[in-house]
Amino acid sequence: MRFLELVAEHGSLSTAAEQLALSQPAATKMLQDLEAAFGAELVARNTRGAALAPAGLVALDRLRIALSALAAAAQSMEEAPPIPVVRLGVLPLVGVVALPKLLAAITERPDSPRLVVHESTVAGLLAMLSSGDLDCMVGRVGPDLEEPATSELLVTPLWDERLAIACALDHPVGRKRMVGLAELRELDWVVAPRGAHTRQVFEEPFLSAGILPPRAKVESFSFHTNLCVVTNSRLLTVAPESAVRHYAQLGMVCSVRHGISFPAGRTVFIMRKDMAASPSVMQIREDLISLMSSHSEY
Repeated sequence: MRFLELVAEHGSLSTAAEQLALSQPAATKMLQDLEAAFGAELVARNTRGAALAPAGLVALDRLRIALSALAAAAQSMEEAPPIPVVRLGVLPLVGVVALPKLLAAITERPDSPRLVVHESTVAGLLAMLSSGDLDCMVGRVGPDLEEPATSELLVTPLWDERLAIACALDHPVGRKRMVGLAELRELDWVVAPRGAHTRQVFEEPFLSAGILPPRAKVESFSFHTNLCVVTNSRLLTVAPESAVRHYAQLGMVCSVRHGISFPAGRTVFIMRKDMAASPSVMQIREDLISLMSSHSEY
């Protein structure tokens, strides 16, 4: 499987053989065995070297998940005795409450798996899940998830959460009982770039009321960065309620009282259907369901 991947990467049988420390005859024999097993030509030689034939491209596309699974298995064997590894993808918002609680829960059990955490966007996490580079993820339900979720993925709801508005502790708007859309429109903001889901949710109430959304003074994808920027500026920002609450408890920001009804976003646990046979992944899933269903802040 690795041989096919190397041929695709380098366009050369000899380079692929060198990468695997194989002689040319051994590599040729390996290719013959692979093609015999698949009953099709996998590699086509050309004047520039070699490239995967159509059947080879299809085979490699399917085998990438197996290659990732083999890498994860090898990683599990690094400990003595071997410890299962779960590769978990998360959105940044998961690191505020859910991930710390999950880590606290699993570290109390002697048989708990070792977590390898990857942080990215929803699209990035879904791509890693599809390629087999992740075993599971905690993300949002959106249009880019609905179609594959019905065929290849298992989706479990965890919690719903709305956006909140934050400002610096000494910002005048933080002392008001209520701030309306028109006033918020005139203030300076640091928000996610256009096209980001958070930006769309933030702008929708203004557009629905026939008001142009606030113009962003600063655009930044990370709500953690935006909340830190707000701490020492006259800018406002929007972030998940749990994040605003967390930074407010640290004495860094103030939550702005407003009459906007932001729609709630649903955070879910997602895994490929073939991972349902993994006790470690299923345990992570059950832990998250239990922890977040009993978490009163959501």
